[in-house]
Parts: sequence; C-alpha cells; structure tokens
Amino acid sequence: MRFVAVILITVCVGISCAGQVKASHPEQFGPAAPAKAVPNGVWGGEHIRMEVNDSGADIEFDCAKGSISQPLELDDKGRFKVEGIYMAESPAPVAVGGGFTASRVKATFTGTLSGSTVVQ
Repeated sequence: MRFVAVILITVCVGISCAGQVKASHPEQFGPAAPAKAVPNGVWGGEHIRMEVNDSGADIEFDCAKGSISQPLELDDKGRFKVEGIYMAESPAPVAVGGGFTASRVKATFTGTLSGSTVVQ
C-alpha cells in the first residue's frame, strides 16, 4: 500500500508542476553558457512556488509542500531529477484545538530548464 501511495504522490507532484514555472528575476540577453543547475531564486507558476538555493529547494503547492535537500543539478539536456520529501496537507482538525494534518513521503521531482522557465 505504501508503494502505491508513493507512486500516486509522485504522479500528483508531476501533475501539480505541469506547465511552466518562471523565474522571478529578469531575463538576460545574449548567449549564455549552459547552466549546470537550476539558478537560485524564487520560481513560480499557477498553484506552485519554488525557492531554489545552493543546497536544494522548498516548494509550496495549494495544499502541499515539498523539500529537496540537494542541488537541482542539470544533465546535458537541461533536465533534473532529484529525490525529496512531499508533504500533503489537509485543513482537517487533528485535535480539539484544531490544526493541520500532514503526511510525509519520499518523492521524485523532475523538470527541464528551458531559458528562464522550468517545464515538467
């Protein structure tokens, strides 16, 4: 059962990230050397925000979070595939005082850097 949940979570992460995630920094003009990693900064799109730093990234979805504890290194085609943690969240109360429930599962995050856009 856990194996299926991990696959579904990975699929949900892919669906949530489908489309384009653009950098919030201005584009640079002229020829540039191919990037070796997703550049640091805040990236965002519809229903997703990803903050990349030297040691990984923090990702926010509408009802979930993600955490990557390794650099988002790119292959020669601009693709990355990294392991991380996906935490689905629910606003359901967990106790009399309320709160949120969250489940943490291992996930694989993938994407391709194309100019100033990360696409799934």
